[in-house]
Amino acid sequence: MLPSTNISTKNQSNSLKTIYLLLAIAGSIAPWFWLIQDSTALVSLPLFFQRAFANNIAAGLASDLVISSLVFFSFAWIELKRLGISRMWLIVYIGLTFGIGLSCSLPCFLYYREQITERYRAK
Repeated sequence: MLPSTNISTKNQSNSLKTIYLLLAIAGSIAPWFWLIQDSTALVSLPLFFQRAFANNIAAGLASDLVISSLVFFSFAWIELKRLGISRMWLIVYIGLTFGIGLSCSLPCFLYYREQITERYRAK
């Protein structure tokens, strides 16, 4: 059994929320920094996928991102039900994932989840 600590859960929750928020901001800037470098690929979906799978390294990263996104959507679906939150929120996270990137949608989800669990702890 772990020894107890004097760290309050509220301070820990605030720290996590701050980290998640900073990661969501970074996750919304970083992908677009690189995507804007080649804006022609953003106009054409076939060209985008051609460039995303242009070589073995890019294909590996793109495949990893697709699988990670599917895992995230599954996790969010289950977690939203567990917390008693409308699953319509999943549409927001899917939109963030395809509109910005998983690096933004996952921290946003974790930030929101931390807010909800904080409310449950306060009751």
